[in-house]
Amino acid sequence: MTSIVYDLATPDDDAALRRLLRENPMPGSISLSFEREPCYFHASALEGPFHQTLVAREADTGNIVGLASRSVRPMFLNGSVHSVGYLSQLRIHPKYGKSLFLARGLTRGFEFFQKLHADRQAPFYLMSIIADNAPARRLLASGFPGFPRLHEYTRLFTYAIYPIPPKRPLPLPRSLRLVRGDDNRVQAIVDCLERNGARKQFAPHWTADSLFTADLTPAAFFLALDGQRVVGCLACWDQSRFKQTVVRGYSGPIARWRKLINWLSPLGGWPALPNPHTLLQYCYASHLAIDDDDPAIFAALLRALYNHAAECRYNYFLIGLSEANPLCEIVKTYRPLTYNSQLYLVAWDDGFDAISQVDTR
Repeated sequence: MTSIVYDLATPDDDAALRRLLRENPMPGSISLSFEREPCYFHASALEGPFHQTLVAREADTGNIVGLASRSVRPMFLNGSVHSVGYLSQLRIHPKYGKSLFLARGLTRGFEFFQKLHADRQAPFYLMSIIADNAPARRLLASGFPGFPRLHEYTRLFTYAIYPIPPKRPLPLPRSLRLVRGDDNRVQAIVDCLERNGARKQFAPHWTADSLFTADLTPAAFFLALDGQRVVGCLACWDQSRFKQTVVRGYSGPIARWRKLINWLSPLGGWPALPNPHTLLQYCYASHLAIDDDDPAIFAALLRALYNHAAECRYNYFLIGLSEANPLCEIVKTYRPLTYNSQLYLVAWDDGFDAISQVDTR
């Protein structure tokens, strides 16, 4: 095979990056491509105010055959705001995915990342890997020369909820009120996110300027009010203008039984499996913050967002929680599809001390 060179992507690489994502779906019983149309870099900006995309190119053709992202954002760490990194978006063209070549390519890629890490933007990084992707977990945690060290931190559960049919609204406890956000409650929303984020490990740090965008406005938030104080919030975030998920195909039992599954789906209350090359219509239940993690407040906010998603005819909505979060039990009552991943803390030698000081909150 041709030799590979590594460098940072530029805006001129936008079309090639989008094509690599589009033409190399994640394999599985349901093959999905996670795409970024019409601009790769628009979606990348969400991962943090500092962002870099490493690309692997064929030396003779210049074709991009691999990519990975490094981003840094302010997060709550042990109750205070610090810069924390995130390594993500690892994609490799199938013809370079053979085990030996892959290990060598990753070694060179991590060596490049370590040179970038010399800027000291962050002491260590977060990385998540699909829980049942055992080969990737073994390889990335192998300790090969040049690889950073991966420390298992917690499991993450991403729940996909099918919002059909609409359900009865749930009451808030005490004298609390449920309202939609507006421009008059911008700072109250930020205050709720900040004081609850400080109780959590790796919650993003928000300001009014960094939180709201053209795609996430105050009106996207469902709020629980105690007087004028926001004591709980949950946003419905539609990112389809710049991030998409497309069903590319099926394999195994799902492929064989898809027609029967779809015939039975109205009876079972689960979504039909769409045809290959179908763009999924979905949104995120994001920016969750509730004083004291009150389960009754969460249940009411989640039900309000569920009914909103049903009204907007989304195929499903996603909400992500760590395995230690007691609110998982409420989400499970909706019979969601569950996507498990393992969260790692990742560092080279100069970040081991910082990782050792991460407390157990």
